[in-house]
Amino acid sequence: MPSSRQIVQQWFDCIARGDAPAAFALFAPDVVYDLKGTTPVSGTFRGLKSIVDDFFAPWSKQIKGHITLVVDEIIGEGDRIVALAHGTATTVHDLPYDNDYAFVFSVADGKITEVVEYLDTALVETAAYGKKIV
Repeated sequence: MPSSRQIVQQWFDCIARGDAPAAFALFAPDVVYDLKGTTPVSGTFRGLKSIVDDFFAPWSKQIKGHITLVVDEIIGEGDRIVALAHGTATTVHDLPYDNDYAFVFSVADGKITEVVEYLDTALVETAAYGKKIV
């Protein structure tokens, strides 16, 4: 069985290829995805259906094409892995979306059971949703 680090890297590789079905196949059936912040797509999503319907589908409507997500470093061993990454895209408002991320993954029995995502939420609000922050 691949290590937790390998599974996390595989998830990023799937995202980088634009292969969402393969990325989602790495999730456990009861996976929890927690996107920090108060943006329109922030929240805790339980199960793949909620992650796809309530987070990924609405988010993809804000981005032209798909986001290019690159892993800078993977840290950890065992069932908890941290990945530092950066992403680039263009939003539907024709603004650059260049964000930095820290992802905390929990992995059990070869599947991702939890993802906690930290990112620049002000950038999400301004670039992806066209809000002015004063």
